[in-house]
Amino acid sequence: MHAISRRAALAAALLIGLAGTAAAHDPKPRHGGRIVHAGSFHVELVADGTRLDAFLVGHDDKPMSAQGYQGVAILVLDGKSQRITLAPAANNQLTGTAPAPVPGNAKAVVQITAPNGGTAQARFN
Repeated sequence: MHAISRRAALAAALLIGLAGTAAAHDPKPRHGGRIVHAGSFHVELVADGTRLDAFLVGHDDKPMSAQGYQGVAILVLDGKSQRITLAPAANNQLTGTAPAPVPGNAKAVVQITAPNGGTAQARFN
């Protein structure tokens, strides 16, 4: 019985440790937007009036160069589905302009295309 209790305690400690590790790797928005997982990286989406920015962040929480990346944000504005092209701007930033102001909490899907043609999607609900 004692060996089983010891194994159970060890298993519980490992699970608690893994849960803490997972929480420690949750990405933190650096630009005041919302950030979600997208393939092998994270995307932070920031809306400022009609301007829409997507910042690329690696799983190591470091900015990724947006050089060679492209994106499309799909969201509903004024009751209509809108596709907003996102192009590299500076550092890890893709940017585009919407036809109308974008609320900060708008539902959106951002599709990112890497220089090698690979794609990833970020869903903001």
